[in-house]
Amino acid sequence: MYLATLFHGEDIQYQIRQSYQVDNSGLFSHRIIHDLGREPRQFIEQPYDNVILFDSGLFKSVAEFTDRDPDLLLENLLWNFLPRGYRDRLAQFDRCNGDPGPMTDQQRAAIDRQIHMFDRRRIYYLYYGAVDQSKIFSMRPPVLRPLLNQSRDEREYVFVEMEKALDPGEYRNYIYAILNLHVYFTASYATYMPEALPEQEVADYFVEALCSLNSAHSFWQHEPEQTWLHPHLVRYMIMFFDYIPRNRSYQNDFIRQFMNDHRRFFWPDRTKDIAEDEVVKLYGQSLKSLKEMESKELSRLYRKKALELHPDQGGDHDAFVELNRIYQLLQKSARN
Repeated sequence: MYLATLFHGEDIQYQIRQSYQVDNSGLFSHRIIHDLGREPRQFIEQPYDNVILFDSGLFKSVAEFTDRDPDLLLENLLWNFLPRGYRDRLAQFDRCNGDPGPMTDQQRAAIDRQIHMFDRRRIYYLYYGAVDQSKIFSMRPPVLRPLLNQSRDEREYVFVEMEKALDPGEYRNYIYAILNLHVYFTASYATYMPEALPEQEVADYFVEALCSLNSAHSFWQHEPEQTWLHPHLVRYMIMFFDYIPRNRSYQNDFIRQFMNDHRRFFWPDRTKDIAEDEVVKLYGQSLKSLKEMESKELSRLYRKKALELHPDQGGDHDAFVELNRIYQLLQKSARN
């Protein structure tokens, strides 16, 4: 079982959920065990200093779906909501489950079946901090064992907790690595130095890769399909666009020199003019309005329309290509 944290604007609600195997296919889904509402502490009572009692209805709900001690399970799930003094006393005891032992052949086979490549890339970066993931297949299987037998929903909450260890300044590199964006670039340094790549191109390929993941049935298992970007992927959109990458100051001069040394001159491609009716059709606004927008506002509108028109979402390929072309021309116009 796990604790799901649900965000609705500024409102936060909590649910206890459980992953379960759907059928003999080995796929997992999740079910809601108990809705805790906005304040899980209302289900906890402390009659004496050393005693914690959980709400009887909550206790019965959990006991129905587990063979473990419901009290111990609820202590772990609601640890952050227990009274501070009670937590301090419990923390003096060893609460871990001990060494899980060596990997079995069944577990290794289950890892091959269950763990998606996107999960592997996230684990690889979170454990080793490596933008270059060319050695990902040398990663030890026990690192992936904690993800076994989880629904997509539970696994995403596991990653939410793990990603709290990231510095916001490295969000951009993290996303670049886990979405394998280097495959879109031919430069030799693309695998390890995303800072040296054109920022707008990286952003465009990021949106494309995220949309592709959003529609990948093998990734979502039995999660319900979403018309828009799945809630579990929204955090990556926020990480990428709303946080400033950390400047690695000791490398700034090197990166700048490296970029200048690798510049090549190309005659610009001949492009057709932007047609007003095409702009209105794709963006819902006039060309003049788009040119008067601030860069961030234009980018938000572009991302929204890109998600609507992306071919993986059932959109029109030609319209998606034209949307990108117009956006790039507007970006060039704004810089000149």
